[in-house]
Order: sequence, then structure tokens, then C-alpha cells
Amino acid sequence: MATSIVIVGVGGQGVLTLARWIGEAALAEGYDVRIAEVHGLSQRGGSVEVHVRFGKEVYAPIVEEGGADFVVALEALEAVRAYRYLRPGAVLLVNKRVIQPPGRWYDLKELIEAIKRSWPRSYVVPCYDAALELGSALYENSVMLGFLSQLLGLPMPSSLDERNQAAFRKGMQLFQEAAAADQ
Repeated sequence: MATSIVIVGVGGQGVLTLARWIGEAALAEGYDVRIAEVHGLSQRGGSVEVHVRFGKEVYAPIVEEGGADFVVALEALEAVRAYRYLRPGAVLLVNKRVIQPPGRWYDLKELIEAIKRSWPRSYVVPCYDAALELGSALYENSVMLGFLSQLLGLPMPSSLDERNQAAFRKGMQLFQEAAAADQ
């Protein structure tokens, strides 16, 4: 049986890079991997959606609606848009960040509270804040990767440079803190 992941975010957040890293880590563990760039990759600032599936044998890269084991959102509004992919019991990971669309304003706190109420198996991960502490918002996808790796049981991809490795380790630490808080 394959693990199915839908990754969403906004153009420029490194959604495709995050998918590639997950695929690399899964390949290193001997899994068959399929990745599909579904839409949005041509426009910076627009919605981006990538599907990743890995397992013993994977025949198709697309995750059907209601078929994702994990939805990973690098932006909170995109998390809401991606609810349709969550299967019952799936895990939703949401970066604690909202990128305001033109002409609208969303309150991050209210949005996060609504997400937590509507999906019980959700983690709100402060990837953006952690990335800024590490020197750049560019590392928020690496932080999310470290957090997600703990849920998937996947290693750190070997292609990460030193700064992305530090961000990955920060994500692992955030997972350990979240797990301890749940107990």
C-alpha cells in the first residue's frame, strides 16, 4: 500500500522542492516513488499543488480526493483549499503562516483555530517563524520536511546543504515538542 501526500502552498515557497526531497528520502529507503506537479508552478504567488506517493509499488502519482494520508500545507489558506484530499483519519500539517491574497484579509489566529476545530488530526507547525530564526523564510519547507520526516519515518535527504540540514533538524525538534505536549 502506498503512502499518499498532497503538498500545497504558494508559488515561491518551495513546494516542488519539498516534494522532491520527500521523494529522495523515500527512494533512499527503497520505496517506489511517483511525484505529480498538479498545478500552479508557473506563477509565483499563485496556488501550488504537488502529489507524492511512495510504497512498495506505486502505479499512479495522482492522489484522488479523499485519498491522502497526509496534506502538508506551507500556507494556511492553501490548507483549507486542500481539505478535499484528506481521507478519514489523515493527518493535516499546516505552516503557521498566511500569505494575504490581494483584496482580502484573513486573521491567522482565527484561520488556525478554524482548521484545528474542523480537522482533529492536525498539527500547526511554526515553520515560517523557525525559518526566520535560521536566517531566511526560504527554509520553511526544510523545517516542514524535518517535522514530516518524523511522521513518515524517512531520513534526511542527502542533497540538503548545511543550512537546510539545520532547518530539517529544527523541524524534527518541533515535532518532538509537539509530541511531548500531546502527552
